[in-house]
Amino acid sequence: MKNILMLAILALVLFVAGCTQQAGPSTGQTNQTAGNPPIGLNPETASVDISNFAFDPATITVDKGSTVTWINKDSVAHTITGTGFDSGSFDTGQNYSHKFDQAGTYEYYCAIHPSMKGTVVVK
Repeated sequence: MKNILMLAILALVLFVAGCTQQAGPSTGQTNQTAGNPPIGLNPETASVDISNFAFDPATITVDKGSTVTWINKDSVAHTITGTGFDSGSFDTGQNYSHKFDQAGTYEYYCAIHPSMKGTVVVK
């Protein structure tokens, strides 16, 4: 009887764990509604928070082929606008991702609030 109870508990734990897994981040450009950054951040994925009308960090360095995800934690909509990429307006709780395939320095800003500026350095 004890073994059956242990098996039932184990099956329940595995079932709950399987139901709560989230998919990893996608590549390319995306707008997503999400409250949290992608799970499993690794050297190929980096994130920038947007809050208090600023990008944090303002400058980020990533490897070629990496995806950067901007997470809007501010109370208003923003954009990520740079040469070769533009998020369009995205609201509080939404994310925007862009994959950087070429080495270089990419400056960007918010088209709604042009004083907000940031830089992605790709090595």
